[in-house]
Amino acid sequence: MKIVAVSGSLIRGGNVDTLLDHALEEYAGKAEFDVSRFGLADMEVNPCRHCNWCLGKQEPGRYCSQDDFMTAVYPALMEASGVIVASPVHLGRLSGTTADFLDRLRVFVHGNITRGVMRNKVGGALAVAWFRNAGTEMTLMTLNTALWALNMVVVTPDLGLMGAAAFSSIDGSGKAVKEDRHLVRQDTLGMASARSLAYRVGEIAALLETGRHA
Repeated sequence: MKIVAVSGSLIRGGNVDTLLDHALEEYAGKAEFDVSRFGLADMEVNPCRHCNWCLGKQEPGRYCSQDDFMTAVYPALMEASGVIVASPVHLGRLSGTTADFLDRLRVFVHGNITRGVMRNKVGGALAVAWFRNAGTEMTLMTLNTALWALNMVVVTPDLGLMGAAAFSSIDGSGKAVKEDRHLVRQDTLGMASARSLAYRVGEIAALLETGRHA
């Protein structure tokens, strides 16, 4: 089973990447999982133009009018059994970069070739905020809404209602430690929720895969 993970942070190796990488450790050493990881910090992803090109002009291997890094991401998503999307919290909601990525998945809703290909794949959401009450729930809700729009099966961790969430300051207080750029690691509950989310994505993907071959 193929798992695709996407980091929506523009900070390479930052707290969002750290949380996502910790979640993906769930699949380490498990031969049944093949993980592909994409970071938007290393990708050129243009906003969706809503030009409706995808509605009738798609060809095999070309699913969007724009030729950017999404050309490589689309096939990976189409082959995936599970998808995990992680976003930083910006001004109370998901980052604009992550939103652009999600908007480009419109091809899986309206595309003449790719319409409906994400149906019944498993999805999960992660969010990292600087401090408490800063918008993690709104971020997770927005991520989940996009996954639902694709008719995906959205799962949650054992330690969270809408997805995995963690804070990148001491106890979510907004206090920093100058020498530590990865304070998310000190959020024990947040790190555990990320790992649990990855487990749930794999667990449900496996059950669905078994059902398909029953």
